[in-house]
Amino acid sequence: MARQVNRTRATRTGSVPPGNARISKSASASRPKRPPGRPFKMPRSASASASASASSSRSCRSGCPSASPSVAPTPPRRTLSMLEALPRELIQQIFLYSLNLNLPRASPALAAALSREHLYNLFIILAFWDDPPSDDPPNSHPRSEAIDRILAPLEYKPLTLQQRTKLQEDVFRCRFCTLDRVREQIPNMIILTIHRRWINGGMVMERDQQEALERFMNRKDDTVRTFKAKGPPFKGLPEMIGNPLMRQLASIPGPHDYELCITPMVLTEIRSKTMSTVVTWPALELRLLPPHLLRGRNGFSPADVEFLEMLRITSCNTSPPRGTGLNPSTTTTLDRTALHEGVTMAIRTLNFAALETLLKIDEFVVRCHRSNGRHPAFYTIPSDHFLTVTRLDCDPLQNVRLFRTIFRASAESLPINSREIMQWTLDVIRLTEEDPVRYGKIGKFARWFSDFYIRIEEQIEYARVDPKGQLFCLGQLDYNDLEGRAYVDDVLKPDEDAPGNYLYETPFDPQHWWLKRFGPEVPPGFIRSPLMTGP
Repeated sequence: MARQVNRTRATRTGSVPPGNARISKSASASRPKRPPGRPFKMPRSASASASASASSSRSCRSGCPSASPSVAPTPPRRTLSMLEALPRELIQQIFLYSLNLNLPRASPALAAALSREHLYNLFIILAFWDDPPSDDPPNSHPRSEAIDRILAPLEYKPLTLQQRTKLQEDVFRCRFCTLDRVREQIPNMIILTIHRRWINGGMVMERDQQEALERFMNRKDDTVRTFKAKGPPFKGLPEMIGNPLMRQLASIPGPHDYELCITPMVLTEIRSKTMSTVVTWPALELRLLPPHLLRGRNGFSPADVEFLEMLRITSCNTSPPRGTGLNPSTTTTLDRTALHEGVTMAIRTLNFAALETLLKIDEFVVRCHRSNGRHPAFYTIPSDHFLTVTRLDCDPLQNVRLFRTIFRASAESLPINSREIMQWTLDVIRLTEEDPVRYGKIGKFARWFSDFYIRIEEQIEYARVDPKGQLFCLGQLDYNDLEGRAYVDDVLKPDEDAPGNYLYETPFDPQHWWLKRFGPEVPPGFIRSPLMTGP
């Protein structure tokens, strides 16, 4: 009995059911006896140990338990905001109405929805098309199927001057504002101006004139650029002129005789034969020039120079067209500090194209703002530019060419009694004596300049009193001046002519970019307005 009790106690201690006591005893007897102490851990390679350690560390950092330590946990999906969850078309409408070009930078989802070519084109048109709001919107800005088609999907309303200036500044900062994109939208802006100012103005054209205008607006034929019509008095004219006589003429009941004159990629003019008046709209209204484009960053690429020239020509920052009798004027502003930093960059990199373009822009804009269209202004540039040229280590022929380019912009900006200028002149003369065949032409300039520089102080005082007495104005030599005649006789003859107005000198050919073979055509009769009655 005692033996049976002990066997039962041993069985319970080993957690074996009572019915299996015999089997448990037999199995225990067949096993080898385990030595006392903790069993040894099986050895592993160093690489396996390091991998397990790294996996354990990642698992601890993530804070998420994983069944497989070698697979990194996937982060939870980002939830879209209410704005990002909207349909793409609605997001684009919000983008257009907000005029906030930082919106695509808010998230990758918005960037994917808003990075579209047609949106880029719309912002370029909104920023550069001159279409100010009027005090009488129903009459001055009627609904137009053509304007709505070009500006779709935007339900267009004219921007104020402040809005357009701010938008233009923002567009210039964007990477999508490139030479090609802006150039491609200039014809659309001219076509919009024709619709707004000519067709919506109630002009009545003969059938042949209307068909010629349709071909021009389709960009198939630009041989005819002047179109005639009759129409009501031009309402925008009295506010622009501010002349009592012009107001009286504008009150004459119609029809008045008009001419529409278009310079492709440059200018739209409406000439009132009845009032003997011309009103112009540049192809592109340039409110400001971006400082980063004027500075040149790390130098001026050919595309940078072409962009500046295109902006200068298409915004009419040039002398008025010959025969119009208009005074030079501009609405463009610029940062002169940034521009002359660009001039210094162009000098140091021997970039003559950039140098000439920057000097043209600077002189025209500064003279227009200072003279206000009534009296010429005295124009100067930083005198340090001349010293930068004299300190430049380059070929003497290139060096003198740089000096003459700056000299043509403003001879009266020379530093007075500069030893560096005098030494530079003597060095050029010495080179001529050593090699007259190679350096003969620059020697002619150096000898004339040595005499002129002696009298530079008198020349500056004379030009300050009478700005018309500057040796060069807009690049054109004053041939009637004694110094000007001496410059022609001693420097230019017989190989060169007297330099003329350099504002007309440009590598940008506007005629090349009007005729195109792409884009939708204006349907026949599409430009017909309710007042157009042809036979």
